[in-house]
Amino acid sequence: MTTTLKEYRDGILYAWQGEQWGREFFELLAAATDDLDHRAKWEVLGELERATGDTLAPLVAEDADASASEEKRPDLAAAATAYGQLPHDEALRQMATLVEPAIERFRGLLEMAPDEHRDAVQILFDHEIAIQQFAERELAGDTATSLDPVRDVIARARASELAA
Repeated sequence: MTTTLKEYRDGILYAWQGEQWGREFFELLAAATDDLDHRAKWEVLGELERATGDTLAPLVAEDADASASEEKRPDLAAAATAYGQLPHDEALRQMATLVEPAIERFRGLLEMAPDEHRDAVQILFDHEIAIQQFAERELAGDTATSLDPVRDVIARARASELAA
């Protein structure tokens, strides 16, 4: 296996695992918030993580069992609790900043993706952009349409031929 292929496979596996953790994180965050509007939005973000992970699942089928190790699993409950205690605007600012490194990582994966994986990796990349756009729209006061980019990626992921 070439270094580039190994780097790509490891990156996709790491991304898939991150989607599993992201889904759980947003579910925990939703369950812990008393604000019904925020809860509904966290739930939609959890669905985005699930749909993106489902799209990546066929790409990591061989490797997913090996990655099930809990050794490197973050303490998602503690992270969701701490995040949930932030003022909403601060949580959104952090979210917009935290996705930037993932956007760059996924841009690199998109450049390495073989043709047969390109649509799934594009969804992976676009899902991070959608999270960033969600946070930016929320912060700008555009709460009515803040989830539009997220819902668009969910729909594309669900329609993908690769979705599990």
